Amino acid sequence: MPDARRFAPATERNREPIIAVLERVLPRAGRVLEVASGSGEHAVAFAARFPVLVFQPSDPDDANRASIAAWTAATTTEARIAALE
Repeated sequence: MPDARRFAPATERNREPIIAVLERVLPRAGRVLEVASGSGEHAVAFAARFPVLVFQPSDPDDANRASIAAWTAATTTEARIAALE
């Protein structure tokens, strides 16, 4: 079965700056809706970095939702939530 994970070069560059902001603004617990999750790389990185939060990815594109599913399946994080359309 082919790997459906998509890779976005910008994700690697902006992951840590985004996490730095999220550390200041996210609640201590709860659910976070990520709108237009794209490849899903950020969703799995954020879920790993903030394990007490539940990250809910979403994307209207079928291929992106398949990528999100592939990224979440490939991680060890316990947050395995299907992306919303």
